[in-house]
Amino acid sequence: MSFGTLGDKLKLSNQVTPQMRAKVEASLARANLDKKDDTTVPTLANDIRARFKIEVTFDKDRTVQGPNLLGIQVWESGKRLHGGGDELCFFCKDAKEDLGCWGIIPPDAVKGGVAYCPHCEKAVNSVRLTTMKVGRVTTQNLATELEKMWRQLGCNADIYLKYHKTDIRYVSMERAMGPGAARKLKGMHIYTLSNILKDTSAGAEVHSRFVAFLSS
Repeated sequence: MSFGTLGDKLKLSNQVTPQMRAKVEASLARANLDKKDDTTVPTLANDIRARFKIEVTFDKDRTVQGPNLLGIQVWESGKRLHGGGDELCFFCKDAKEDLGCWGIIPPDAVKGGVAYCPHCEKAVNSVRLTTMKVGRVTTQNLATELEKMWRQLGCNADIYLKYHKTDIRYVSMERAMGPGAARKLKGMHIYTLSNILKDTSAGAEVHSRFVAFLSS
């Protein structure tokens, strides 16, 4: 089983070019410099703050190669420490009519119960949209899906992995940090934007880096 397609008009390459990396870094630096108060999260030279989070939650019985049952959600990261936390994004998929391009719709594209998809340029009733993609996929196919979503988000997203309470990652966190932390974080494993850009700056393929991250 695989996920729905994200749209044929999205043309992808396998490598983050230096120009693309510089553009992302510059836009993020400008965004942080434009913030008006000292409550914003600082952006350090080696710590780029991503606009989005792609979150993968695995069901039980996960294996390294898969196929594994999982769900994917996308969040727009909260910009300030004292409020305005992460906001859940929608997928352009009408649950009732089974229509849509599976494009990612950010929260600010939803107004008055109507969502505008920036990818297929159609308006959809936001009540009928889905906020999670679910599938049983191999690690290779999951890496492909994550790369498509990451690029669709302008190469401006961290990748978060969360696990079932029986998973070795959850259990390891429970032993190291206690049951409360494990329950809250679900064995969380993060591939930050800064590390993605660093790992691919020398020419490594995004897909291969995502496979390595998912298999680690």
